[in-house]
Amino acid sequence: MLVIADVAVTVKDARAAAAWWKDKVGFEVHTIGPPGGHALMVAPPGERFLLHLCEGFEGVEPGNTGIAFVTDDLEGHVRRMCEAGVTFTEPLSNTEWGGSAKFEDPDGNIFWMLGAPTSFIREQTRKRARPERSMRMSSTSGQRRTARSRAPTRPRRTLRGRKVR
Repeated sequence: MLVIADVAVTVKDARAAAAWWKDKVGFEVHTIGPPGGHALMVAPPGERFLLHLCEGFEGVEPGNTGIAFVTDDLEGHVRRMCEAGVTFTEPLSNTEWGGSAKFEDPDGNIFWMLGAPTSFIREQTRKRARPERSMRMSSTSGQRRTARSRAPTRPRRTLRGRKVR
């Protein structure tokens, strides 16, 4: 299986950037290796696609990242983020397809917020690949963990009728 894991965003201070995403936007913080290890990443709770906060590899060039987040509660997210002190470089605008707004992080990276119907978001979520059972990343310790060994079992049926072990 091959899936997109993360998108790199250059920042001056990865730990400070991770704290900002957690405190201001409500994202979870993930690492590979011990806490504070090499890769420091953030994502909305439950999301498997991550923003990799890259410090020291490239110069920080503020501007539009082209990275968008989609929500079925655009007005609510923009309101909560404004209350938390997030700067919006483009205010909320509603359109027939949903709406948008742009916000920036402390390093000047600009991100999009797009509004979409709940049905669209649920459909996109269902399409995403499930993580490999044998290799999952922990959001608490940030370390990869392996699945427990289990004795072979008979295949069981899932809701879609496919057999799995």
